Amino acid sequence: MVGDDISTDVRPRSRLLGLDLLRAVAAWLVLLSHVAFWTGASAEGVMGGLAARGELGVAVFFALSAFLLSTPFVRRALGDPVPWSARTYLLRRAARIMPAYLLALLGVVVAAAVLGGAAADALDIPTVLVHLVIGQGWTGETFQSFTQSWSLTTEVTFYLLLPLVAAALAPLAKRATPRASARHLLVILLCIGVVGLAVQAGAALLPGGWWAGMVATSAPGHAAWFALGAAVAVVVEAERAGVAVSEGPLLEVLRTSPGTLLALAGVLWLLASTSIAGPRGLELPTADEALAAEVLYGLVAVCLLLAGTSRGLTEALTDSPAAGLLRWLGDISYAVFLWHVLVLQVAFAVLDLGLFAAPFGLTLLLVTVTSVGLAHLSWTLVERPVLALAHRRPHAPEPQPAPRG
Repeated sequence: MVGDDISTDVRPRSRLLGLDLLRAVAAWLVLLSHVAFWTGASAEGVMGGLAARGELGVAVFFALSAFLLSTPFVRRALGDPVPWSARTYLLRRAARIMPAYLLALLGVVVAAAVLGGAAADALDIPTVLVHLVIGQGWTGETFQSFTQSWSLTTEVTFYLLLPLVAAALAPLAKRATPRASARHLLVILLCIGVVGLAVQAGAALLPGGWWAGMVATSAPGHAAWFALGAAVAVVVEAERAGVAVSEGPLLEVLRTSPGTLLALAGVLWLLASTSIAGPRGLELPTADEALAAEVLYGLVAVCLLLAGTSRGLTEALTDSPAAGLLRWLGDISYAVFLWHVLVLQVAFAVLDLGLFAAPFGLTLLLVTVTSVGLAHLSWTLVERPVLALAHRRPHAPEPQPAPRG
């Protein structure tokens, strides 16, 4: 759930500030959904429904990761022989995920030991070991203050599968012209998305319990969200290569109308807040509800991703006074995602708040501010130094003096 703009050894492009904002929005949406659940606000009216469906931030993260990490493979399919190294890819993925994750996991374990009670229900050596390898999404066992981390299992699975799937599909995607290749890639991604929707709907038909939950939250179960992100990468990279994927006006609207896309995302979010996308609590959805949620969340994600990559947006944001703030928000978004449920748990314990009976607005403000503060420390002290090392090019040539006239 944490793609970065310099994700492989492919030659770097300018940082897309619209995606930094998108990362921050996705992290806050997930935070919003957990605050709504813990305080009981998710059960109340339209606003509660919107807050509960903040979980669609996970779909945004998955689509964003697929967009960023599939880019070198898309460019290869379009005829650009960009370099790519599995070693560099895996090193940088590990550097992006693990340091902040291990720090947050340490905080979760310490809090469980100190608070006791429900916080310590999963506190045992096997559970900790599973978390060290980010396997909690497969086992279904996690800490009360780390429930959001199931998605990291799915994310890491995607990291490992992506190069393999890309290698398998490369011969199928290659066509005589870049335009034909781009179109064929979109068809392949459509097929992958349909398979993912079938897996998601099928998971809801399985007997309740570990198996159904594991399938529903797996990378195949959310393949549609990843496929949508990769499809946006095809559209954007084809555009950069001067290839028109479609001559119709719709694509031009999608690439130049971020306001329209944001409005559409809002309408889809509102629709998802209704019963069509299933219950707001822990009750299991029906197959139809699971499918509706998967589709609606994915459509919101693709609208936001298209808005964040709109033509000319990066240049406008880079020249704006908010450019530095957007970079910072993007930088700390992963740590906000990691820490916010632990902040919730500690806040409820320290302030003696009642589960499902706490003030929503004040709790949301407290958790947001505290999570942002912890995330800033995580980024400054841990994540940024490690990423700087991972992205260092040890064999870069020494700069040469300019020739004298």
